[in-house]
Amino acid sequence: MNRRTFLKTSAILAAARMGTTSRAYAQTTATGPGGLTSISYNVLACRGYPETDDNRERLVRAREDMTTRFALELGLYQPDIVTFQESPDEATVAAIAEAMNLHYAYFPGGWPGNDDWPGGFPGTIMSRFPIVEKENCPLAEGARPDDLFTRHWCSAVLETGQGRLPVFSAHLHPSDAAVREREVTEILKVLRPHLDAGAAFLFQGDLNHAPDGPEYARWVEAGLTDTFAAKDGGVDVSIPSTEPQKRIDFIWAHGALADRLEEARILFEGQFRTNPEDPKSFALSDHIPVLARFGV
Repeated sequence: MNRRTFLKTSAILAAARMGTTSRAYAQTTATGPGGLTSISYNVLACRGYPETDDNRERLVRAREDMTTRFALELGLYQPDIVTFQESPDEATVAAIAEAMNLHYAYFPGGWPGNDDWPGGFPGTIMSRFPIVEKENCPLAEGARPDDLFTRHWCSAVLETGQGRLPVFSAHLHPSDAAVREREVTEILKVLRPHLDAGAAFLFQGDLNHAPDGPEYARWVEAGLTDTFAAKDGGVDVSIPSTEPQKRIDFIWAHGALADRLEEARILFEGQFRTNPEDPKSFALSDHIPVLARFGV
């Protein structure tokens, strides 16, 4: 991000927060002291979507300020935690995190990318809470298999003030169900100690399966709570942002955190979707973010 964009983003966000004594206060007033808001978002490397003959010129110009657009639009929800799938490069992530006054951890993906998609499919965990631990591709045993987690699978531990909170983020294989099933198996091995202990944690991301898929049943059988299903969050589709067809993006909760769930929904609004009456419109990504709010 260039200096002009950074200064503009910082100034706009600072103005939006005027009247509060600190950012921590501004955040906690959204859900009450000790409350928590989390967002998961496949951001398509912050490219915008779709790119068509009608909107191409507009979209290309807008890409110069995508950092500002993402920071402002996500900032409206005062999130305590944001996870990205298909993150942009680390410099862009750092700029978005700084504009939102969030800590971040960046995780390179398992696929290095190509000329059309440099950088592969990295992941990001951002939080207003300090990140005290982080791990790329955590496994219960052994080294990362070459054919698993070609997108990303990562974890971070946040120091929330009410205790440490593990957050896991994943982007599972989009087309090979057998590979995806193996990825689920490996993730459940990592989550098992937390599940057995009844610990509070979040697991979220683009899992590339629908609620009627066999993978979904395995998360439920393991004891995870699908926050959207638990709160009947309304529109049950998260992709594509032009005309959503299915839900493959999730926020799962466990332990005392799941018991504190107050709201969960798909953010089919604002710049997260296109305007069907405007052929020049575009969304920030092809996915729509999902949100979960937890009370005290």
